[in-house]
Amino acid sequence: MMQELEEKVALVTGGGRGIGAGIAEGLAQAGATVALMGRTRAPLEETAARIQAGGGRASVHIGSVSNPDEVESVLDDVLAAHGRLEIIVNNAGIVDEANFLDISLEGWNKTIGTDLTGAFLVTQRAARRMRDTGGGSVVNIASIDANGYDGPQGSYVAAKAGLIGLTKNAAVELAQHGIRVNSVSPGWTRTPMVEEFVSEKALQHMMTDFQRVPMKRLVEIPELANAVVFLVSDKASAITGIDLPVDCGTLATLYVYETIRPLF
Repeated sequence: MMQELEEKVALVTGGGRGIGAGIAEGLAQAGATVALMGRTRAPLEETAARIQAGGGRASVHIGSVSNPDEVESVLDDVLAAHGRLEIIVNNAGIVDEANFLDISLEGWNKTIGTDLTGAFLVTQRAARRMRDTGGGSVVNIASIDANGYDGPQGSYVAAKAGLIGLTKNAAVELAQHGIRVNSVSPGWTRTPMVEEFVSEKALQHMMTDFQRVPMKRLVEIPELANAVVFLVSDKASAITGIDLPVDCGTLATLYVYETIRPLF
């Protein structure tokens, strides 16, 4: 039986670790050939090796999403290597932790440049190619933090809120070309970075505090991958312009910031 993404080619930015790597592996398990884009070769090759060890197909492409020339070069390389491109997952992102009064212009521009401008560049340049080859699907990885305050990371929150707005705008304009655009907003997710950054005490509190996370646990990376696979598949053929929270119910509650932040 044919897999749901069989014969599809997907480009995943920031696919070398964490959420991006997990999404890439999920797409490969669903049958897609996965092109991994990032600035550092070693983690991308590790992800590609895991995909290939599981019987999947993957390629590695070096470039920065915030550099237009490098984006163009990677897209050309993907098409040359695989002959087609139907799926884009804009996952590349960084966080600049700083209180509002202390945010530097450099830190602001770097975060916006990667998290928002990077997604814009990849989506626009890929859509120009998809327009001529029958369309496709884009998923932007946003964050539930776009909806409120979750600590001193104003540039990150602004970028993710902008990314959700960009998703909706692009969805309307690109629909005529057969291109769907959606976003997924993860809640607190069990990644190596989160486990390193957040104390074990805070993790336990996060999982058991009913007001904070109704399901009393973290999101697992394969659950995010499942959401992305669904949105880029034909099962979601009438869905475009939405932001899908994958957050164990966090956005459905009143956002109780004080219950978690002092434990860091």
